[in-house]
Amino acid sequence: MRKASSTPVKLIRLACFAAMLGIATPAAAEPDLAQAKATFDQMCAGCHGFRGDGQEGQKGGFVPRVPTLAMKDYMSEVPDEYIYLMIAKGGKFMGKMASMPAWEKRLSEKEMRDLVVYIRTFTGT
Repeated sequence: MRKASSTPVKLIRLACFAAMLGIATPAAAEPDLAQAKATFDQMCAGCHGFRGDGQEGQKGGFVPRVPTLAMKDYMSEVPDEYIYLMIAKGGKFMGKMASMPAWEKRLSEKEMRDLVVYIRTFTGT
């Protein structure tokens, strides 16, 4: 029998821990999805694809392939704070691919939070 994944529980715990440290703060303003799309297209799409699908089915792009942001089953279980921390702190900090850069010194908190909202549009979660 296959053991059930504890990843969602770990992600929720991580998000709660971040909130306790004061890393997580609620977004104060409406997200600017047009600007978030432009930021994603410029900073993220090279690896994640313009649709968040990791450029699935294409010969070009980043190798090794990055996990898709368009997997509804997975993304529906990932808290917003986890996505925010991944953007802010980068893959190495989060125990993922070290090639995912930390954007906290190049993007504002609002820009990163708007990216979270924009990434959610790939799956409607």
